[in-house]
Amino acid sequence: MLYDVRIVLCGQVRSGLEDWLKSLTEFSSVPYCTGHESGGVLLATVTAPSPISLRSQVKAAFFLVFFAMTIFAAYEKNSRIFDPTSPIAQHYAPAKWFLPVHALCGILAMTVPALQFSNRLRARYLKWHRALGYVYVTSVSIAAPFAILVSVKISRTFTMVAANCIQSFCWLATTAIALYCIRKGNVIQHRRWMIRSYPFAMVFTLTRMVQVFVPFTRGGHPGNEALFWSCILLAAFLPNVFIEWPVIFSRKTMRAATSDQ
Repeated sequence: MLYDVRIVLCGQVRSGLEDWLKSLTEFSSVPYCTGHESGGVLLATVTAPSPISLRSQVKAAFFLVFFAMTIFAAYEKNSRIFDPTSPIAQHYAPAKWFLPVHALCGILAMTVPALQFSNRLRARYLKWHRALGYVYVTSVSIAAPFAILVSVKISRTFTMVAANCIQSFCWLATTAIALYCIRKGNVIQHRRWMIRSYPFAMVFTLTRMVQVFVPFTRGGHPGNEALFWSCILLAAFLPNVFIEWPVIFSRKTMRAATSDQ
């Protein structure tokens, strides 16, 4: 028995990177789709939730680090937001009626997915999973439009307003598609579109973390707009790489393609 345990542990360590990438697509009790198809409909094999695995620990560590980065970046930039004489308070003053609504809903939209991406919580508390899902959808539906309103009030250039519009539209669109998929019972596509939705919320943290360490990307500097557009591009592109990674680099797929030739 000890020998079997060692084999399992070695296998988990050896496939750590694959587990991390695959974990991004496994946040429900329905496991990762192995690619079975029947009549053009993608199917998945249902198994019981397993004990805490390496990928679950990786997901927990990821969100802990991400939230720590978010708190640090937000404090670094907005620590004097309540001081009317501070530059940051004066910067946001034109949008002071829109900013609290955007901030509150944005915080909910960033924190709720930490619970939604958990296989174990979803399997044990399905009703809570659904309720929190609607909290996320509602938060995005409010935070995204208010982000545009805030941008219109405080942005110095039209291109920054356009960037906020693109981010908000993509955030709303991916969330709406995820909601549509789950309403139609398409769990697999729901998961994938939720993965595509969340990175548009992560743009907030990523841009501010870069601004902390790269001064010329801060507000009022030429690199600010380039940073914002780059983060939006990454939010749109990287989730597709993560979702398709197991299929692209699957050894079984490679061997099947070789045998067909």
